[in-house]
Amino acid sequence: MLTGAQWLIFVGITALQLSVSSTQDSKEKKPQSIRDVLNTTSCIPPPYRCPHHKMQFFLYTRTTQEKGELLNTLDDNSLTRSKFNTKHETKIVVHGFGGGRNLSPSTDMRKAYFTRGNYNIIIVDYGSLVKEPCLSQIDWAPRFAGLCIAQLVEYLQYHPTKAVAPDKLHTIGYSVGAHILGLVANYLSNGKLGRITGLDPTIFFYMGTNRSRDLDYTDAHFVDILHTGAGILGQWGPNGHADFYVNGGSSQPGCAHDTIFQTLSCDHTKVTPYFIESINSPAGFWAGPCSSLFSYLIGWCEPKDTDYVLMGEHVTHNARGVYYVTTNAKPPYARGFPGKSRRLRSITPYS
Repeated sequence: MLTGAQWLIFVGITALQLSVSSTQDSKEKKPQSIRDVLNTTSCIPPPYRCPHHKMQFFLYTRTTQEKGELLNTLDDNSLTRSKFNTKHETKIVVHGFGGGRNLSPSTDMRKAYFTRGNYNIIIVDYGSLVKEPCLSQIDWAPRFAGLCIAQLVEYLQYHPTKAVAPDKLHTIGYSVGAHILGLVANYLSNGKLGRITGLDPTIFFYMGTNRSRDLDYTDAHFVDILHTGAGILGQWGPNGHADFYVNGGSSQPGCAHDTIFQTLSCDHTKVTPYFIESINSPAGFWAGPCSSLFSYLIGWCEPKDTDYVLMGEHVTHNARGVYYVTTNAKPPYARGFPGKSRRLRSITPYS
């Protein structure tokens, strides 16, 4: 029998799974109901040690962006032989429920970064484990994933010829992937991650106050969090050094759908195109501080020009506190700097 908390988690994951099934272009049969989601083989099989064959690390560079190189964290030659370049910034990306290295947003994020320049992008691919929920491992599996990613971080840290310190790494996690990155901090023996970007960290799995089980500002030198489905499928927060509430944080323009599941899932997943656009946006997502959500919604916030900061890839690491930003309903989402009218204005969520 499932407990009340497990049923709540299960319903939330079902919403996410159904949203993924509607957005991914694949010939694979997708679950269409709660009954389908229950028929799962997604539990992590033994042996329960890292590295695990169901959790793989694929390196992408400009010369290998179409086909990643599989890294073996037990073999130094694996990184030595690869196209990994210590002169280029390194990004570690952890997808969310129903994701994978060859699925959006992982593919779109890689394309955006390589459009901008040279990077080492490592995709943590555990897609076969998150096709459907494994209720018996809901509490344990994210911690195991965090342990294996910590092993990757230390593999890079202590590599004999291509070493990269943890504080030089930018890690990006979407949904449950954001929380997994928060758990990495528990397993690092020396050093701290440079930056964690949390893309609408899921409210499910983590609803307590234990910082060792959650993504928060103690997990990296700088933690920035983007909220688009806050209080529904995403956490409300604030939990980071800088928390950005997009269009108020819960309801996103252009997300009106036929069912409530589809609408809420759209709000949650909208965070990834916002962040991806921020990588190369000429206008930028300029966000301003505000005393409260209510003040933002009724247009009472008038920050000074110097109070605005960019949300997304190019956020200043000096940003602290809560910020609000308004977007367009369709791409390009970024509205640019407010200009003469500094007032932060909300827009109708379903326009």
